[in-house]
Amino acid sequence: MILRDTTARTMLGSMLVSSIGMGLYTLALGQTLFQHTGDAQAFAMIFALQGLGAVAVLPFSGPLVDAFDSRTVYVLCSLLRATTVGVITVTLATGDGGVVSVVGTAAVFLAVFDNVQRTAFFKFTAHHIAGDRAVAFNSLIGIAIQAGSLIGMAALGLVLMVGTATQALLVDVAVSLVAALVVSRLRAPRQESVGRLRNSTLRSALPDMLRDWAGLFSRHRHEVVVFGMVLMCAGDFVYSYSLSTLVVPLVDAWHGGQPWAVSALEGTLGAGMIVATFFTRYTVRLALLPLWVSMQAVIALGLAFTTAPALHYVGFFLAGFANLNGITLLLTLLQQHAGPLDKAKMASLRLLAIGLGTAALMPVLGLAARQSLTAAFLAVAALLVPFAVCGVWAALRFRPRTAATAKDEAEPRQELTPA
Repeated sequence: MILRDTTARTMLGSMLVSSIGMGLYTLALGQTLFQHTGDAQAFAMIFALQGLGAVAVLPFSGPLVDAFDSRTVYVLCSLLRATTVGVITVTLATGDGGVVSVVGTAAVFLAVFDNVQRTAFFKFTAHHIAGDRAVAFNSLIGIAIQAGSLIGMAALGLVLMVGTATQALLVDVAVSLVAALVVSRLRAPRQESVGRLRNSTLRSALPDMLRDWAGLFSRHRHEVVVFGMVLMCAGDFVYSYSLSTLVVPLVDAWHGGQPWAVSALEGTLGAGMIVATFFTRYTVRLALLPLWVSMQAVIALGLAFTTAPALHYVGFFLAGFANLNGITLLLTLLQQHAGPLDKAKMASLRLLAIGLGTAALMPVLGLAARQSLTAAFLAVAALLVPFAVCGVWAALRFRPRTAATAKDEAEPRQELTPA
């Protein structure tokens, strides 16, 4: 059983703790900015700025994390995240003007630290939790993230009884420090592969990094569909970000503006993801990828014309179910398809696609949201159409590699077991 593995338990525990902060941070920041501006576009722009931060760092983070100990990088990023959220908290508590610009700047740095940390997490788990345990572990990541988010939302409700949404951000600072402590005490069961940049001088670092990237693209030059799947990762995250962006105006329009309804809808989305993790043995299959993407688009279309609060909960639950299946499938396939020296670089490509997609598409959502809530949900549905087409292409053309048919420059690839 995967939970008997100390490494798996520790990393899942760290993800659970971090997600408590993230669940609270997203809702608290959204409510605070909405109170300051009265406009959902401000929150959408924060997501877009975070996407730009990811775009700026990810070309460098892959080769860098491939060259160094992923556990150390993970811990350092947790500490830097705690510091950055602390800056955001102080700004929101004391700033009278220019709050959005200051928070947006801090959000860029937060995106840098978060994406380097995710790259390190991808590499660490790909090296130490692979083979037939990968799908089980990756689906449990969904449980850890959503359970943590639900706890974070509940914690936000408790904090709001005695304080403000801005003060609640301090909880995120605390849990980031706890996550750093948990992982710092972990000892990896085996040594990781060392990338090209480990032995580079300052003068040769850039050429070595470019050669590192060139090697990855060369090894996958006949697998364009793999890069299509990398791009598809953006669709799932833009979708979840869109629902988080629109949940506050949705509640304001049809749920009487009750703060608890925001948490309840986000919790329903998380519940759908948690339920999905119990069925990944049957649902995380390449042939079903187009279904999960298309299902998300159809749900967004339905939410555009639904005014009944009860149906909003049904839509958010099904959206979470489909979103988790798509994320788990793409994560597992890309994580295992990359060779030992390419784990972090593949993670960087995946996160870079998410960052570019967020930076390019979230402003579109923000503009649509300024027109009407219906227009915003219609925009979400339209944005997912090309991702659904790409899902059909991947289901038809992608061929998972095995250790017998795929070789890395340094050692064999892990056996791929997508479902």
